[in-house]
Amino acid sequence: MQGVGVPVVSIGTRNPRFSSVRIDDTAAVTAAVRHLRLLGHESVTMVTGPTEDLNFVATVERREAFAGEAQTNGMLFDVVKARAPGLEGGGGAAESILSGARMATAVLAEYDELAFGVLRTLARAGVDVPSQLSLMGFDDHEMASVVDLTTVAQPVREQGETAARLLL
Repeated sequence: MQGVGVPVVSIGTRNPRFSSVRIDDTAAVTAAVRHLRLLGHESVTMVTGPTEDLNFVATVERREAFAGEAQTNGMLFDVVKARAPGLEGGGGAAESILSGARMATAVLAEYDELAFGVLRTLARAGVDVPSQLSLMGFDDHEMASVVDLTTVAQPVREQGETAARLLL
């Protein structure tokens, strides 16, 4: 910490007071939306974390990149903000999606734990993923492969190694 002379490097977020190691969230979301468009999706919904997550820089960047890229590709799009983080938040967001007037053909979750909740609720409602709706997460959580979730990977190990080098 700066006040006591301890070096600090943040991982996954940006803090103007410290060095940081993170992915380019804008480029990653742009690539994800393009991937969904190339699969033929014309309507996509992004499930994002609760409002308090707005303090997390990636949340803002991911939302803005999603809207910008969806507009650029002429896609119908919507953003559903979860009322809670993780599984419960994703599940609640999926309930909102299912009860809407129009359901997108693809959902991009801001992070994998939200995607897990979306997936669970869709399965309970009888919506088959991916034949009826495509679902993509973000972060490559270790459980993503267990549920066959398509997800944007983050090079976590490499980020840690880079942060360690910066600290040293």
